[in-house]
Amino acid sequence: MTEQKKSPDANEAPKKTIKKILIDLANDYFQCWLPALKGDSSKFLGRRLAIAQAEITRIVNDNEILVAANKHLLERVAQLEIGYSQLCDAHDENKRLHHEIGVRQKKHIETCDKNFLNLKGAIEELRGS
Repeated sequence: MTEQKKSPDANEAPKKTIKKILIDLANDYFQCWLPALKGDSSKFLGRRLAIAQAEITRIVNDNEILVAANKHLLERVAQLEIGYSQLCDAHDENKRLHHEIGVRQKKHIETCDKNFLNLKGAIEELRGS
């Protein structure tokens, strides 16, 4: 049998590190600016500026991603606050109803006790006569 090597999936693009991406971006910036740079010192400074520009671009992109994530989280927090408020209202209503049931139950017990005492007294009266 022949050994077959597993080919990488189409979705598996070679992963570049952030440093490698920044270097490539800085080189692209530098190549665009190279015709305008005349002396060695300007080329040296152009290289440094290209690196700084690439880092700024990465930071701006990261910031945009974070802003979008933050917006999503704020929307989620707002939904959770609404849900929590609704839960608090339902809990308060539940407590009110539970208290009302307890009050009614107490009144019912008192009424039953009073009726039983009246019946007991009536039975004793009938026995005594």
